[in-house]
Amino acid sequence: MKILSLDTSFSFLNFSAIENGKPTLLFYLDNNKKTLENLPKTFQDMGIEPQEYDAYSVSLGVGYLTSLRIGITFMKTWAYLFKKPIVGYENLELILRYTRAPLPCAACLKVSNRLFARTLDERGISDLKVVSLQELDLERTISLKGQGIESGIVLECFPFSLYGGLESYKKISSGYSGDDPFLLEPIYLTPAC
Repeated sequence: MKILSLDTSFSFLNFSAIENGKPTLLFYLDNNKKTLENLPKTFQDMGIEPQEYDAYSVSLGVGYLTSLRIGITFMKTWAYLFKKPIVGYENLELILRYTRAPLPCAACLKVSNRLFARTLDERGISDLKVVSLQELDLERTISLKGQGIESGIVLECFPFSLYGGLESYKKISSGYSGDDPFLLEPIYLTPAC
């Protein structure tokens, strides 16, 4: 089974190919161009033929809504046209699942002036929340370089498409038929008043 996974949650373009549970392609581009400028041409230049994949995977966020909408719509269109399953994934959950850190810990991503976070402890992963830096134990928090968060674990980069593709492969391999493409939307979350 071949899965094409796409992440357009921030200013970069990141996609991966997973074949039979193993990564066969990892692409990352950050050239300060808009996602819509990069996406079709990059796929064309790399010889990505959407009909050659058995399923698709796409980031639902958290991230910048415009670039997320473009990536999600792009992959939903392929899923619909080629009648292939699609699975959405959430970035903070992936960071917590695939980064080794002592429990309890948190992962956070900054989007504009909002800080989104999830925590992981022996009970599992918490719901997604909008938080302030003061609400986090920064020594036990995972963040991404370049986001201006001085946490205990700062990741140089995190290939969301790779881990999202691996998670999607696990789900589909275990019999999951995929998400309804018409219901896949970016994650919208506002702070509690």
